[in-house]
Amino acid sequence: MLLPLRDDALSEVVGFVLILGVIVVALSLYQVYGVPAAGRENEIAHMNQVKDRFVDYKIALDSLWVNNRTGVLLSTAFDLGTGAPATGGTAFAFPILTPAGSGGTVSVNSGGASLTIERAGKDPVIIPLGNLTYRSSNRYWVDQTWTYQMGAVFLSQEGGTTVRVGPSIAIAKTKDDNITLTVAPISLEGSGTIAGSGPVRVETRMRRSDQPILDVACDQVNLTVTGDTATVRAWERAFGEVRQRAKDESVTWLLKPEVSAGSKKVTLTVKPGPEENKKVFLSMYPANYTVTIHNAASLVE
Repeated sequence: MLLPLRDDALSEVVGFVLILGVIVVALSLYQVYGVPAAGRENEIAHMNQVKDRFVDYKIALDSLWVNNRTGVLLSTAFDLGTGAPATGGTAFAFPILTPAGSGGTVSVNSGGASLTIERAGKDPVIIPLGNLTYRSSNRYWVDQTWTYQMGAVFLSQEGGTTVRVGPSIAIAKTKDDNITLTVAPISLEGSGTIAGSGPVRVETRMRRSDQPILDVACDQVNLTVTGDTATVRAWERAFGEVRQRAKDESVTWLLKPEVSAGSKKVTLTVKPGPEENKKVFLSMYPANYTVTIHNAASLVE
């Protein structure tokens, strides 16, 4: 005797397949939209943390210089990347439900740029500046490069370079119409690079400067930064901000910074106004630092 055909089992299979299809579509949408959005938020937050570290670094180095704390070791730690988990093999990474972690590179370089201070009738003073740089390797957000150099903090990305913290240069007008120019040429010495996504430690020690402290009267002073094109363009902006601040101090006759030598030099000229027998009182307080970079443990067992 033949039993009648029933569709109950077939209906259950079709329902299971439909539910599985909905789950796959939901996971696919999350991978396409949710994972990149979460990764972008993580990397934006991390870039803000890097910015705060560089600003703190500038403040800390200025504090050592102002208080003349020669030999004191300053230690600064920050993460190179977001450190988010990712799944993958040896060659590729395939994020499933969490964004792939970003990375970065931190480096210190003794060379790269120099500051030349020229006074009429005197030999120029040439000071190597050095720099501390962080370059991101982001997956979901625009890559950024943060640079500390001579008290200034620069941010570089696809659109160019901007000054986030100004250099240690101040111009003001005295009551008798003379000009005061105060410069703190901060020089970094060191050589090292660390890349990855984990934490690093930047250790900085202030040492006695090779350059003497100057406090002299001059007819004119030229401040010239020599370096590659990106560095010169960054300092053109920095000198422009110094000039703008000088205008706020009633120094209104300063010329715009002049870029020369095929965009390898930028010069800010500081001289008295049209009145005769006026001077530029130059005060220079150099500071030298030795910088080293170390890996920092992220897990202690």
